[in-house]
Amino acid sequence: MARAADLVGGGGSRTRDDVADALMAGLEPAGGYPDDVAILLYRQPAPLAMDFTADVRHLAPSRAALRTWLSEVGVAPAQIQDMLIATGEAVANAIEHGHRARPEGIISLRAIAVVDGLHVSVIDSGVWKTPHRVPSEHRGRGLSLMRCLVQDLSIHSNDAGTTVHMYARIT
Repeated sequence: MARAADLVGGGGSRTRDDVADALMAGLEPAGGYPDDVAILLYRQPAPLAMDFTADVRHLAPSRAALRTWLSEVGVAPAQIQDMLIATGEAVANAIEHGHRARPEGIISLRAIAVVDGLHVSVIDSGVWKTPHRVPSEHRGRGLSLMRCLVQDLSIHSNDAGTTVHMYARIT
């Protein structure tokens, strides 16, 4: 067990499959495994997955679900607040910009915790409008705000929709 713990301890942000492969290779006896071997990996809590219509009424419930999930992961309160703000901006953009012409569209919120970080994605099926180069006095700072609150932010748009992916190290 100590050897297995050592192999998993340096896990970083590896996927479950990568951790399983490392365990199987690292624990393999000199002559190979004499029989079939099964390994069970458990991650608590399960990833968060929510789908909801592109309506502002879903901002508060999605925020509450993310807050609860982040607390279960063991994220510190200050970092929970940062993730709620960044994710709220992404969800608001998906509602306002991605689905401005199709309010019945679906938004998906996905979050997963890895050993040292959080991956949060907001996925919509709409088309975002091109942001202004210079934000107005009262609007247009959401993307800059998200970039300040997470370690990595990527936005991928195509005809099928937009995916905002955020990564934050768990501090």
